[in-house]
Amino acid sequence: FIYQPAKGCTYERIGSKQVTIVGQEEKRAFTLLVGISAAGDLLPFHIVHDGKLKHSLPSPNVPCYNEALELKFQFMFSNTDTYWATFETMCTYVTGILVPFWLEKKQQ
Repeated sequence: FIYQPAKGCTYERIGSKQVTIVGQEEKRAFTLLVGISAAGDLLPFHIVHDGKLKHSLPSPNVPCYNEALELKFQFMFSNTDTYWATFETMCTYVTGILVPFWLEKKQQ
C-alpha cells in the first residue's frame, strides 16, 4: 500500500523548503551506454548525466553506489545542459572501459 495524496495536497509545516510525496520524488534522465562483446561479456556501464559539476552525479550515499564502482561503472556529467553523450564522454568510454577490456582479453 502506497499513500499518495489526492489533488497534490500535502501536510507539512508552513515554510518548509521541501515536501516529500511518495511516488513523486524527483526524477532524473540520463544516457546509459551498455557494451557487450562478441563473446557475450557485459562491459561496465557508462552513465552520462546532465550538468557541469560533480553534484550532477548520484550521491555516493545512494544504495548500491559502492557496488556500481566495484563493477567499474563510469558515472559522468556531460558538461552541457543535456544528458546526451558527447565526443568527450565517448572518448572517456573508449579509454576508460573499452581499452582496459581489450587489454585484459589480450592477456588471457
